[in-house]
Amino acid sequence: MIVMAQAVSGFHPNRRYILLLIVIAAAIYVLLPQIGGFRSSWQLLQHPDAGYTALAVALTFGTYVAGSGTYHFLAFRRLRYRRTLLVQLAAMFINRLLPAGIGALGANYLYLRGQKHSAAQAVTVVGTNNLLGLTGHWLVVAATLALFPADAKLNTGRIAIAADVLLKIAVVSLTAVLIAGLVFGRKKVAKAFRDVKTQLANYRHRPFHLAAAQCTSILLTLCNVLCLVACLYALGIHLPFAAVLVVFTFGVSAGAAVPTPGGLGGFEAGLAAGFIAYGIDSGPALAAALLYRLVSYWLPLAAGLVAFIVCQKRGLFPLKA
Repeated sequence: MIVMAQAVSGFHPNRRYILLLIVIAAAIYVLLPQIGGFRSSWQLLQHPDAGYTALAVALTFGTYVAGSGTYHFLAFRRLRYRRTLLVQLAAMFINRLLPAGIGALGANYLYLRGQKHSAAQAVTVVGTNNLLGLTGHWLVVAATLALFPADAKLNTGRIAIAADVLLKIAVVSLTAVLIAGLVFGRKKVAKAFRDVKTQLANYRHRPFHLAAAQCTSILLTLCNVLCLVACLYALGIHLPFAAVLVVFTFGVSAGAAVPTPGGLGGFEAGLAAGFIAYGIDSGPALAAALLYRLVSYWLPLAAGLVAFIVCQKRGLFPLKA
């Protein structure tokens, strides 16, 4: 548990408690008026369709398969796919403890350093993975809105899209700067960016690997959205794929704006608000958001904990990297 402890240690305990109190207070303020909706949500959650719920679980696992593929293709040195998949599950567990994806970024950086990547190469791979994730998401959004504009109801979708662009750019930029600062120190940040730029240029000689990584990144987005669709169907709620994609985008934006692990609280609120905007009653909307988070956030924790312990025993997160 050393990696996790070191990552959390940079955040003062008193500040963590203050943040927790603020989140709890905000949750009470927002959720108390919705008690009636909670009752109907709970009734729906008691009897979800088993087949669609199982499909949602399978699609959640698919996100880790796709994410591992992206790192596999982007790496400058050969990575064993099964080991990379194990690391992605462990990184997910660490990420549940830290906000804004910082835990996953650090875990993957240490893993790559342990697999004989230089510091610049590791930062480049992690940063490129995030960039392809952003690009892949928007390729899916652009293609879906072009093919099914009526299903997405663009008058609502534009608000979510604009917010997502701004928030994701800010998050990606901030995390890139944080990683560079932590790895190289303040006086060496400029040199770090020069080294990363050099490594990025190497992808010009590996177009197949870059294209394959982009495809797996798109697959990851599709698995996430289809998982949300399966959760809706499990509760007897039917929305077009384009509408669900817009709602998912809005949920990601809301989660990125909340400084909690995995966007906890904000993501659920964003999903519920998006479903309500598309005409779903508050009770079913909240139930769908909670079921999705149960499948994609809480259920994988056990597998993530086991993967984290195994990774620690195998030394896949070398602290001196």
